[in-house]
Amino acid sequence: MVGTERRTIHRTETGWSYKGHVVHAAPGVHEYAVELVRRNLPEGGRILEVGAGCGALTLRLRDAGFDVVPTDLEPPHEWIQPLDLDEPEWTDETRGPFDMVVCVETLEHVENPRKVLRTMRSLLRDGGTLLVSTPNVTHPHSRLKMLLMGAPYIFGPSHYYQPGHISILPDWMLTEHVRLAGFDRIEVTTAGDTFYTGMRRVAHRLEIAALRVLGLRLRADRGEGICTFVTAVAA
Repeated sequence: MVGTERRTIHRTETGWSYKGHVVHAAPGVHEYAVELVRRNLPEGGRILEVGAGCGALTLRLRDAGFDVVPTDLEPPHEWIQPLDLDEPEWTDETRGPFDMVVCVETLEHVENPRKVLRTMRSLLRDGGTLLVSTPNVTHPHSRLKMLLMGAPYIFGPSHYYQPGHISILPDWMLTEHVRLAGFDRIEVTTAGDTFYTGMRRVAHRLEIAALRVLGLRLRADRGEGICTFVTAVAA
């Protein structure tokens, strides 16, 4: 029996937005990303955003005073440049060099994260900054889901085709990928909350409270720490 071919949809269905542009990242992720950009580019600079989605983070960064070139695999707006990280075709706008590359909640969607990180290094000037984030599969809630259901939080069969989470990157592996791509001064932080609402949110809070009692609650830099952030400097 031949199965029906399914198409990957690289969008997480969410119920919030920024200036009318849908936010596909977990709650709190964009806000924390802007904070990290400000911290690493205090005097401003030119930024390439990889995986811009509907453009919400780009707008936040522009509102913060940064010059941002947004890109996405399937851009929904003409002002977002098309860019396939697995097979990139460069334009004058996307070729660089840039002062910073921002890649938030995108590496888990690509087939070859190490190759993509090397590509992003090639777009940065020496001393430029990389900011990447991905779901934190070492979070206690994610570990519990792995134990009970065989897949970390927001991974597994139901997430393989939508939103297309195909690459699982624990923090140690992501850090090593970044180092081997030509970066140093690597820093790892965690931020962001789950997508849960209603009774699922209540149940999740009870679960987190129980994990805290058991000593398994992970201290996060912002929120629950459901996503891992890595910043690094191009060597």
